[in-house]
Amino acid sequence: MDSAAFILNQNFIDDLWNRINALDSAFTPFEVFDTSAPRGVVPSKEHLASLLDAVFWTSYEMEEGTAVSVSLIFRKPEQGADTFCFDRPIPLSPKSLVKLGPALENPRAHISVWPDEQGFLKVWGFITGSDEFITYDLWVQGLGPGCVLITFGGKSLAALIESKAVFVDTGILMQAILPKITHGEARGRADLETVIRYNSLLFIAQAMRSHGHGGTVLVVPEGSNWQQSIRHPVPYTGGASFLDTSLENLQPSSAQLKSQKGFFDFIKKAFSKRHNKSALQREKIKQQCSRIARLTAVDGALLMTPDRYTYCFGAKIEAIDPTPSAFELQALKPIEGYAKTPLNFSDLGGTRHLSAAQFAHDQPEAIALVASQDGDVTFFTQEAETGDLVAIQQAELALLHEGLSGALWNISLITKMEGLNNE
Repeated sequence: MDSAAFILNQNFIDDLWNRINALDSAFTPFEVFDTSAPRGVVPSKEHLASLLDAVFWTSYEMEEGTAVSVSLIFRKPEQGADTFCFDRPIPLSPKSLVKLGPALENPRAHISVWPDEQGFLKVWGFITGSDEFITYDLWVQGLGPGCVLITFGGKSLAALIESKAVFVDTGILMQAILPKITHGEARGRADLETVIRYNSLLFIAQAMRSHGHGGTVLVVPEGSNWQQSIRHPVPYTGGASFLDTSLENLQPSSAQLKSQKGFFDFIKKAFSKRHNKSALQREKIKQQCSRIARLTAVDGALLMTPDRYTYCFGAKIEAIDPTPSAFELQALKPIEGYAKTPLNFSDLGGTRHLSAAQFAHDQPEAIALVASQDGDVTFFTQEAETGDLVAIQQAELALLHEGLSGALWNISLITKMEGLNNE
């Protein structure tokens, strides 16, 4: 389903509001970690439309020649060490968001909004964020000009993309990527390494998108013949993991694998903020992903394993079986109801996309990830069953913009895909 975003079609607002309410009453992965955590407050339909409209139009604005990116949360005013409360709340409008936006980026802080006694939405302050930030509230983020992501309960629900309003389906990207990063013996069951590999790949893509230089990552199995698809000599080769410590080799018991909640109980130790060793390991993986992403700013591709051991960067891709311009691949998007669409190889775009698609065509077990300078993210991979080359476009909608919240929801989705049932 899609609707005209410029007028925020009422059917879209009604559907989104109903989905938010349904999620508010459903089981969430956060309940495993903190059963006393408050649920987010669901805004009225009118306030929901106003919040989306404000962030959407702000995303097109420039402040001193720089695009404005804002993060907005619907939350009651509160005092705390991580909050700044204005003495006089500011009316919510694109103009006020444009003024605040540049001051609340890098590191990100979240503009906080709540209606006053007369029911008018006001900016009452902001909350500082972090990689460990979790919110149960309605969260509206500007990802780029005309691109807005809507999250509730830590889960991405919908997006505004230029003139369209859509519902996000992160499972589309996950279904395409998981078979390439799962050990053969682990296929068909939940696996902590698979969770870490998948979320880490999304962290890398998000960091590539943030540095704004564009780049390509090629994920290849250990011992594969990827060298045949690379022009030699490679200027920057050697190999490094960029990880200071190894993860605990944890695996769930058969009893824990019988339900989502059982699996969440298992990973609670690995993802709980209260577990110092796990928090340190998680932080080191984030640092590792950031270092890898930074290397992609060098012209050429970076090659690594699913466990993020980096072989080289600055590599030039060389075709083994050159793909004709009339060759068709299948385009997908992480959007609900989006069907595979035939796409000519020649219509992919620039050199990065063409070479990455060629690599995925020549290396059936590989994943190719491309981030454009304008923030668009595309994954290329080959389906094992059909042999089709697939391009997952607009993958930026499925990245971990929700931080740790998104990582937890991905664990939930992975357990569902592995055939686990709710208790």
